[in-house]
Amino acid sequence: MPVSTDLAELIDCFKSAPAPSYKVTNYFPIYADLFGHLRGTACTFVETGVLNGGSLFMWRHWLGPKARIIGVDLNPGAEKWQKAGFEIYIGDQGDPGFWRQTFEKIGTFDVLLDDGGHQSFQQIVTLTEALRAAKTNCIVAVEDTITSLMREFSAHKDHSFLEYAKSSTDILLARMSHFFPNDFPAVRNQKMAEQFSKVESVQFFAGLVAYKIRPHAIERPSLVWNHQPAQDEAAKDFRYNGVNGAQVDWPDLYTQKSLLIQGGKT
Repeated sequence: MPVSTDLAELIDCFKSAPAPSYKVTNYFPIYADLFGHLRGTACTFVETGVLNGGSLFMWRHWLGPKARIIGVDLNPGAEKWQKAGFEIYIGDQGDPGFWRQTFEKIGTFDVLLDDGGHQSFQQIVTLTEALRAAKTNCIVAVEDTITSLMREFSAHKDHSFLEYAKSSTDILLARMSHFFPNDFPAVRNQKMAEQFSKVESVQFFAGLVAYKIRPHAIERPSLVWNHQPAQDEAAKDFRYNGVNGAQVDWPDLYTQKSLLIQGGKT
């Protein structure tokens, strides 16, 4: 299968960057897919975790001279990259106050790529504050989510970033709850519904989760017919006419589970 121009050039920019950087190889096609539309535009690209500097050069070379590349790091040593023409903000990504002050200075942004501390609370705070700050269409991508399952990072216990991201997908479904007012659970946490109201989609990749944000374009879904069927044309619902359950292997990485999943109308 041929490699896209965006992807091939991104890999070349990574290899030719004048400062060190290391990336997981499967991230490159994800980057090309998520960010390729920004090439050649006057975009604002923010990355956390930039001390070695190589990724800053990669993004600048790949996105083009119109791009505004911003680095965020806790280590003051990252300030040296200002001499190379990058905007650098030093601060703690786990501190909401830092992000609020920083986003006021940055203004609108097109991408926030979190390659920072990788602790779950840091990733959650970064995402939350980016959602709060987003005023235009943008993407927030959190990488190295493998840390949600690693022993070194397990102080989060059951509340890892990945679990947070999975739970947030339920909030998107709540936008359809008015279709089924008697079947869908009552929405009791309006605060979280509002927090994720700008999110159009959540994409899960191996090691990376991407939130596509559309502050002004998300409408409440509605049900529409292409044309209303006549009474004698209405299709009979056969969903409960077959078998009423199935034995399935549950996708748990650490235990083998074969479960009977029941169906049938309740």
